[in-house]
Amino acid sequence: MNWFNDFLNKVEFIRPRYMAPLFVTLSLFFSSLLAPFSSETLVHTFAKPEGPVFSGEKLQITEDYVIVISENATPAEKNAAEKLKGYFEEISGISLSIITDKTQETVKEIIIGKTNREGNSFTIDRTNLGNDGIVIKTVGEKIVLSGAEQRGAIYAVYTFLEEYFGCHWFTHDLTVIPKAEKLEIPKVIDYTYTPSIIFRETDWISPARSNEYKAANKLNDGVYGIVSQDYGSSITYAGSFAHTMAYLVDTNLFETEPELFAYGKDVYKRTTDQLCLTNPRTLELAIQGVRKWLSENPDAKIISVTQNDNQNYCVCKNCRKIDREEGSQAGTMLRFVNAIADNIKEDYPDVMVDTFAYQYTRKPPKITVPRDNVIVRLCSIECRFSTPLDSGAIKENDEFVEDIKKWSEICKNLFIWDYTTNYSHYLSPFGNFDVIQDNIQFFAENNVIGIYEEGNYTAIESDGEFAELRCYLLAKLMWDPYCDIDKHMYDFCEAYYGKGAQGIVDFINYIDENNGGIAVDMENWWITPIPNRIDIRNGLTIYAPASSVTVLRADDEDIAKIDAMWKFAKDGAETEEQLENVLRSEICWRYWKACGYRSEFRDIESRVVENEKFYNDLVKFGITRLNEGAGGYINTEKVDFNLAPNKWK
Repeated sequence: MNWFNDFLNKVEFIRPRYMAPLFVTLSLFFSSLLAPFSSETLVHTFAKPEGPVFSGEKLQITEDYVIVISENATPAEKNAAEKLKGYFEEISGISLSIITDKTQETVKEIIIGKTNREGNSFTIDRTNLGNDGIVIKTVGEKIVLSGAEQRGAIYAVYTFLEEYFGCHWFTHDLTVIPKAEKLEIPKVIDYTYTPSIIFRETDWISPARSNEYKAANKLNDGVYGIVSQDYGSSITYAGSFAHTMAYLVDTNLFETEPELFAYGKDVYKRTTDQLCLTNPRTLELAIQGVRKWLSENPDAKIISVTQNDNQNYCVCKNCRKIDREEGSQAGTMLRFVNAIADNIKEDYPDVMVDTFAYQYTRKPPKITVPRDNVIVRLCSIECRFSTPLDSGAIKENDEFVEDIKKWSEICKNLFIWDYTTNYSHYLSPFGNFDVIQDNIQFFAENNVIGIYEEGNYTAIESDGEFAELRCYLLAKLMWDPYCDIDKHMYDFCEAYYGKGAQGIVDFINYIDENNGGIAVDMENWWITPIPNRIDIRNGLTIYAPASSVTVLRADDEDIAKIDAMWKFAKDGAETEEQLENVLRSEICWRYWKACGYRSEFRDIESRVVENEKFYNDLVKFGITRLNEGAGGYINTEKVDFNLAPNKWK
């Protein structure tokens, strides 16, 4: 390894009698550390797949076809018919009429949603379709695009257009609709699919900006962008989505009833950081708060009863007693949440009560199990995201795997809160593309039925990496964890970046393979062979330092190769929009070099020039934020171009 050769060069002055044992020891030491990050554990290298080939007889959709919906069609079914009609016109110029099922049945029909045509030449068993399952089938010359009554029809239409006509909704403002002289599909289609992940959410840019994007890519949450009825509506939360205990019990009561609140673990006094979960009065007020939110949000399907975002939980006598009995603070939390779930079950039979298994509540309890109307959202915040969760290579991941397996044994409604960005450095490369499919498959295989892939939720202020690509891939994987991820990668990159897309994919493959290792600071050495600091970072966290080798390992030769990848991508852009997309994503590469004083940012003279160029490009792309939190904004009044960009706050 080049970095290790550099290491050897730095210690050439060490006294000879130390050399042999030093090198042997360090070699074994580093080899053992790097073993989990070797190429043997790399999950996936993206490569361009062959295009789909539909062999056999074809069925041609001609102008004598009609689109059929029920006389009592839902808004989503009506919209599905309009979308199919509009996109067919755009693809081939063919304009089909939309009729209701009151009309006489004909041979050539495209039947959308639930109609009275069922029971004649075909039937649809909706027993296991849930709210999202789809059915696409041909019956003679008829085409059926249907499924679950809530979102099945709209999802079936978008799937049909994507799979058989190459239509894609890549971002909120990038839709690709290919042209065709004929509308042809295989003569025999019989496809039914119900997703095992029934709640699918991510918080990047496009989902909040476009209902069509969410419907086309099967994101069904109502947290980041409410889905309207004509796109099938969404799974919504009553009140807030997370950390709700700060609102369910009014903190103004602290002055008169401090015992409602936690006797904090960190401060050993009453604090509003958390609630005291064993106080009956706290439960009474929380139930009142839950019922108030539900009455104000009659369409909500989930109510969140979740701990605040700190670890100053209650250690009063009663809470500590239950914590010890359960072997986890999750037991105390679950007893509180179960009581709320029992209270509202009769009046709100379709509402689920959601709580966290997060940080101090992540470990499953020994005694208490969640009620059937309780959701447990298990959070992966402590994990390492450059290595598959179940690879066995990372201690933190192994512990998470143990927890998820235990929760899956006792929890009927297990959700995951996962993480997909670097919150300390939004503009930094985050090399997890090669493991997200493996991890989502792992979730699905361990009874997870809901996933929230948290990303850069402020990306509108800090979009300088791969926000739209990451969002698109996550949506595809949550819908089908076993989809062809290579196809989705290349479909997106070729449309979004242009003919130089391979340069982008090469960069992604590089950052995926070359991160999560170790960092050794050798700036200052003692006369002895022992370095004054060895900084070992075991995998890529969501708070990794920008210039750390946990984010990216690259020597000067590698940097030159990566620069060539980006040049290839820029040269291949065919439109101004594609070039802008390439330049925006290149921000992450330039940020890494600038923060580490690498390449053109190494020498002080060129660094000032390049930093000013970099800053101007941040302004051009509307990037005002560098990291999460109130202190993450660029201080535009005092930008010192002698300093690395992560110091411009």
